[in-house]
Amino acid sequence: MEEEQGPFDRILQPEPPKEGDRAAIVIVAAGIVLGLILLLLVLPPISILDDGGEATEISLGITIPRDELPPLPVGFEAVSPLYDLSSTEPLRLPARLGVLLTTSLAEGTPLILFTYRDGAWQRLGTATVEAEGRTARGEVPILPANIAALRPTAQAKIVLGSLPLGEELDPNALDSLTMLNPAGFTLDSDGQISGGPLELPADLSVSIAPTISASTPAEAEALDAILASPELRAQHVQAILAFARENSVAGIDLDYRALDPVREADFVSLVQELSISLRGEGRTLSLTLPMPKRQGDAWDTLGFDWPALMPHVTAVKLAPEEDPEQYHQRTKEALAYLVARVPSSKLLLVVASLSSERGAIGMRTLTLTEALSLASTPIAQPTGTVSPEATVQLIGQNLAAELGASELRWDDGARAVVFSYAGLGGERTVWIANVFSEAFKLDLARRYQLGGIAVADVSQSAADANIWPAVRQYAETGEVVLIEPNGGLLQPQWTATGGTLESDTGATVTWRAPTESGVYTLTLIVSDGVMRVGQRLQLQVEPARDAVSP
Repeated sequence: MEEEQGPFDRILQPEPPKEGDRAAIVIVAAGIVLGLILLLLVLPPISILDDGGEATEISLGITIPRDELPPLPVGFEAVSPLYDLSSTEPLRLPARLGVLLTTSLAEGTPLILFTYRDGAWQRLGTATVEAEGRTARGEVPILPANIAALRPTAQAKIVLGSLPLGEELDPNALDSLTMLNPAGFTLDSDGQISGGPLELPADLSVSIAPTISASTPAEAEALDAILASPELRAQHVQAILAFARENSVAGIDLDYRALDPVREADFVSLVQELSISLRGEGRTLSLTLPMPKRQGDAWDTLGFDWPALMPHVTAVKLAPEEDPEQYHQRTKEALAYLVARVPSSKLLLVVASLSSERGAIGMRTLTLTEALSLASTPIAQPTGTVSPEATVQLIGQNLAAELGASELRWDDGARAVVFSYAGLGGERTVWIANVFSEAFKLDLARRYQLGGIAVADVSQSAADANIWPAVRQYAETGEVVLIEPNGGLLQPQWTATGGTLESDTGATVTWRAPTESGVYTLTLIVSDGVMRVGQRLQLQVEPARDAVSP
């Protein structure tokens, strides 16, 4: 009697398979083999970089993607698993590597490489999508124990930061920066790169894209010669590539605003040739360009073909309007013009951590401390030794109206704290850059849906402005909180170690000397609404005269 078969008996029976069954087995086997191959090749080949930028390929052990991702950093989404890496080679070395993506993206899409360590995500560097959208490739300062490719969400914004040559990086900037642009590199007439060397902390976790600039008359002349010659242009491209490889950087930033407008097409050719070569190595290219100038009903782009340039760059930093009084009006006009013609997601608005002073001979920059120190300069009338109970006028030299100055005030047009004073050569005006003023610039980037911002100086020397809370909020959420400083905090304050102040507020106050002789300290304190800076002057009170004997 034949036994009744169960639902799985036919599959398990040892009979020779039919032709159709054999084909199914082959397909299943092929799928298993393919899965194993993918398991072994979750990462394309990895190259360890030596000090000279030379690459040596290494092999990883079996790399298995984690089943689950830890909670992602704010403003990012995952486009790959988190891969745990294993290797017989030392891991903590610079490396060029690729990450297999789970989401197909357009080639050239910028991504960020992260590692997960000690319960937190740490940014390693940038990567560029290649291989028909299946792989992200980039360089990292260390080959970590694990790696993932993350993409900024619509809210997350790019933040570039310029670091002047020889300056130390403000550590408060690190949590906000997408990429650091060390300055100090220029071009020579033969197309080679000079300047540097590129010296940064070895454990720096942010991606690096040095700025090569042409700003002096000699450099502008060299740029013109390079652009005019296809041979020199090709040499310049190769010199930049060699510079990028030697320093193992994630990208290059060009500031060639000295361009002669007649070289417009030649500059486009240079950018196109350089972009193709950099992208082939997983590196980015950004430009610093001047904002177009309105000339009546027309616009002057100053020799830069924006629509032709944009497809070849990751981002464009918009050099700011130099006149603080006209900044907001002219910037809004220029942004409206640009976003109607080029992708706004590639535009970065430059914000400042340095204040500006305009005098008869032009503009100069100041730190916040320097600007407030100018405002807090005290003088006394009369000067010298004073008698007991004498009346002395204490004056803020650069704030008092009677001396041709103005007190610290919020300027609605400039969106900044401002003061003016009579200096050498005539009136000088100081616009203070701080978290209030720069938030209003961030709001322009938000309103015109730009890709992010660039901070003009991220050095320790400019750290006192402390714009990073506003920058960080904008970078992570795309939102900006606009606050004007409390007007009361902008009022000058006076203190005295003795005697009596008839009022302790104002640019000019009256101090009555004490009856006791001695040296007394008078301090003028000013504030931009956050930081307080004071300067002291000392007055000698003479001893009281003895009564005259009859």
